[in-house]
Amino acid sequence: MNESNQNLSSKVLEELFADTLFKSPAVSIQSDDKVRESATLLSHYLESFTDSLVITNGDRPIGLIGGKEILDGLLKKPTFDFFENVAVKQLMDEKITIVSKNTKLSELIKKWQETRRAFAILSNPYSGYSAISARKILEIAIKYGTSLMVSDIPKKKIITFSDDFSIKKIINLMFENKTRKLILEGTSEFISDRIIIEKIVRDLNYLHDVSDFLNMPSDTFKLEKAKTISDKLTIQDASKLMYSMTSPYLIVNDQVLSPWDVVQSLQ
Repeated sequence: MNESNQNLSSKVLEELFADTLFKSPAVSIQSDDKVRESATLLSHYLESFTDSLVITNGDRPIGLIGGKEILDGLLKKPTFDFFENVAVKQLMDEKITIVSKNTKLSELIKKWQETRRAFAILSNPYSGYSAISARKILEIAIKYGTSLMVSDIPKKKIITFSDDFSIKKIINLMFENKTRKLILEGTSEFISDRIIIEKIVRDLNYLHDVSDFLNMPSDTFKLEKAKTISDKLTIQDASKLMYSMTSPYLIVNDQVLSPWDVVQSLQ
């Protein structure tokens, strides 16, 4: 880690974000609400300013639900009943990262590496909670810059799929490789957990009258395109690109780059 990154990682969140620290509200859902409600919210918010919904019991945060929990539940119960009658508390991840304005960036990243979930909440001045996701950390890379180039980031293998893969095979491939996105082989197009959830919510009516969802071919899903960049680009410029994208994902030579990779480069 170079000196500038070392200094950056030792700073507290209040200093790094300043006026924007509380600008991203945590989107919450009650523990007894059904998966249907969470899927609807995630189809709008996933990958924007939040990667998860905060599950609350009254006003108390007790867990998280995101694309990972929805897809895992779908593998076990790919039915309309799953969305209509299962409560989110049955799926939630209880490992919720709660930080404060005095938490150091290095401490936050360490917690994310332990939980393998780049999402945290902190109490805000408005009697609620604000969210910090990997996407929000891009603000730090943009604001402060680093001496790192894209080529300095450790390479991450591109995980691909073909258009004859079933959605079950795609979801299993995501879990096996601990990734939320897969690239269609020979292209820069990708499928993600958000695309799958969005299709279920907007086109498949939460799988109502859909009898064999897991065997549905991947070519029924509308893919998105990753941006191709040069490895000579700085992390700062790559972060600016991703911050402007609905689904931030970059391809450089034979590797892919996501906000999580930027987060780890700051550490």
